[in-house]
Amino acid sequence: MNATRDLRCAGRGAGSLMVLVMLLSGCFDGYPTDDAPRFEPARMSQAELLEELNALGADPLLDKRWRYTLDAACKLRISVRKGLPPERHVMLTGSRVDVRSVEGRTEVLLLPQSGDESAGVVALETRRWTDTVSARLILTHLELSCRQPKRAEP
Repeated sequence: MNATRDLRCAGRGAGSLMVLVMLLSGCFDGYPTDDAPRFEPARMSQAELLEELNALGADPLLDKRWRYTLDAACKLRISVRKGLPPERHVMLTGSRVDVRSVEGRTEVLLLPQSGDESAGVVALETRRWTDTVSARLILTHLELSCRQPKRAEP
């Protein structure tokens, strides 16, 4: 009799342990592995920020191909393949980065210094939160770098 009772107790303990292991292993499922930017924009030059923005715009998971160039006066040129209009310009100095949701996508916008939302330029469209956060961060630091006086190159 005691042997049967001991087996039942051991079975309950093993079953509880198995459930606990399954619950703990489930904690790691479903979380994105790319949820934090893997770069430090505050330490990057304009060229590095622009390179990072172009890498983001070239992501094959985006519906469109986005390309960016920045001139010496801090005018950002945005070229979009598979999109209309194909090319847009915006002065970064004094502009504000904003986001809006449109039909299941997030648009990262650059709003001019005047604050006129109708003059806003879409800088990126994406369905992924990580892209939105990265683009907003990069564009904010690009705008900040445009407000800083240019340093002489050694």
